[in-house]
Amino acid sequence: MTGLRFVAAATVAVGHGALSLRQDWLSQLVAQISSVGMTLFFVLSGFVLWLNYAASFRTMPLSGALREFAVARFARLYPMYAVVVLGIVGYLMVSRGVDLRSLGFILTMTQAWFPALGATMMVAVVASLRHLWSISVELFFYLLFPLACFGLRRVDRPPMIALLALLNLLVFAVAIWASFSHGTALLRAIAPSLGDGGMQWLTYYSPYLHISQFLAGCFAAMAYMQLETRKIGEREQAVVAVLFWLSVAGLLAVPVALFLQPGWGDFAVWIEISVRLVEVICFSVILVAASRYGHAGFLATRAVVVGGECSYSIYLLHPFLIRPAMIGNPDIPSVVEFVLRLGLYVAIITAVAWVTYTMIEAPCRAWLRGALGTSAPREVLPARWRLPLAP
Repeated sequence: MTGLRFVAAATVAVGHGALSLRQDWLSQLVAQISSVGMTLFFVLSGFVLWLNYAASFRTMPLSGALREFAVARFARLYPMYAVVVLGIVGYLMVSRGVDLRSLGFILTMTQAWFPALGATMMVAVVASLRHLWSISVELFFYLLFPLACFGLRRVDRPPMIALLALLNLLVFAVAIWASFSHGTALLRAIAPSLGDGGMQWLTYYSPYLHISQFLAGCFAAMAYMQLETRKIGEREQAVVAVLFWLSVAGLLAVPVALFLQPGWGDFAVWIEISVRLVEVICFSVILVAASRYGHAGFLATRAVVVGGECSYSIYLLHPFLIRPAMIGNPDIPSVVEFVLRLGLYVAIITAVAWVTYTMIEAPCRAWLRGALGTSAPREVLPARWRLPLAP
């Protein structure tokens, strides 16, 4: 799962970086993979959280489980996030001035929960920090997770897991249809200053349409936990292999569908529903196939795992590191140069992110968890990189 985090971060970075290198149909096509990467982040979040914390909400006192979960998630997300936010805001205040009215929402990671500040989307008030909308969505999931654990605590039979997973997909499809069909009227009531632009918030930046993606990851984890102790038969392995490669093919088709979507007029909503359902289903299959059946073994290689460890820093820093990949960039680089520059971009981001991970992210996480009296995170750093624990 650590390797998959790197895949998610790299695809988001490549999708965002493509539009800075070319301004044509190819860059528009490649840009669509960032949306696929975000879906992977959200589904993977539900999968990993369920594997790591669901049992504690069943076996520990509620107060203890909540405290352990809250401290672990705060220590995981906030230190590096605060460094990026305060660093960029400080720079903008000195260099050009910045609207600080949204800073409270950004620092509390709630900017994606609300549609607008004046006539501007809340997530876009500080344009350089727009990409942090997904961290705000992640915090929303963290608040939702204990409720999911409580509501699903008695679900332990495969048929019921499958039924609830299908129901989740149905709710997701209806929610997408309702948002595109009736979202304009809703936004006119709650955020009239945004006009038609509010649909971008409602259908992409807000956490509400992403809930089903997160829950899909939880259901995939439940399925994995039901299967992990059973012996794998040859026929089962063969069927999963077919499903795995069909899922990979489905995900490769998603950017093409999103690229073509604007030209399909009345069918755009149904393409949106189909794409989002395909993403959730395919990622759920891949998560189970990789974790139980050993598919995508390259994700366990050292280089990919290292990238996965610093994937959070990759995501936080990637918008600020595109310039090195653009040095000497012609107006429209050739396809080969375009690919090479994107590879250089990912390599630069990963190298910088590894430095911030080892110097800031991981030491602060270990120190905070020790200082706040919860169990230490898994070993990810040599002892010399750690900050001393508070007494």
